[in-house]
Amino acid sequence: NSSDDKNEEERTIFVGNLPLGSTTRKSLAALFKDCGPVASTRIRSVPVKGVKLPQDRAGDQKLMKKVCVNTNQIDESLKNTIQGYVVFKNVDSVTKALEKNNVVVVDGMRIRVDRATPTVDPARSVFVGGLPYGAEESSLQEHFAKGCGMEVGDIEGVRIVRDKETFQCKGFGYVLLREKTMVPIALKMHESTYMNKTTRVLVCGKRFKGKKGQQGAAKPKYKASQEKEKVTIGAFRRIIAKQQKEAVQTQRKRGEKKKPTAAKAGGGRLSKRAAIDKKVEKKVKKLQKRISKGMGKTKRG
Repeated sequence: NSSDDKNEEERTIFVGNLPLGSTTRKSLAALFKDCGPVASTRIRSVPVKGVKLPQDRAGDQKLMKKVCVNTNQIDESLKNTIQGYVVFKNVDSVTKALEKNNVVVVDGMRIRVDRATPTVDPARSVFVGGLPYGAEESSLQEHFAKGCGMEVGDIEGVRIVRDKETFQCKGFGYVLLREKTMVPIALKMHESTYMNKTTRVLVCGKRFKGKKGQQGAAKPKYKASQEKEKVTIGAFRRIIAKQQKEAVQTQRKRGEKKKPTAAKAGGGRLSKRAAIDKKVEKKVKKLQKRISKGMGKTKRG
């Protein structure tokens, strides 16, 4: 039922930057037990080594990952953090859980807590490009906090976009700040060095659709497409008019003799018509020569 799914989503929180080695479903539930009764928990984005499955289940990635997690076939060389979800029995527990964002530290990792649908606010975010494969949320957060002279809590969240299979960083991510007035300060981190790589820090307002963008998106899009259509039609009209003008200029008037070209006057290449006439004349002379020598005549017995 869609209403039940929506209700469960409202009671669910996302928890990121959890330590890989010590996080379990039970430990995740215990971490938020003071916020209210927990209905269920689940762990996601666990890097696994892989395991051979029966032939009839070969290629089942979900089963493979499940078996690896249950048998502790974890590949800690890929990354050292995972993420999870906590479903509460009451909606009121979500508000209390969100207060733990950037506050609770587990095994040296400052956890990130958000709603099930991630908070996306372009006005408070910056785009970070040029990140290395081994980029981590915690170290990138500290990089910005130190470079901008901020507290770690001023950076509400760091999202690094990763490959679904290898879990390696795709080279870019987003930093969510506490206030939009902090964005100009964060932009000063452009071309800063992170893990021996030069990063790009840009505004990301054009990469996301905020409330203002959604309200006015339909009308500008239609208007832009309409203007593009007008430009295309106008361009075609100009091309056709130019072709017609050139055709009129090159067309000879009726009864007017063709002017000799510069090439012909100077003894250069012949025109197409003259070349055909010359070829025909050459063939006629060749036939006449054969007839004069008696070739081609029928012999009498």
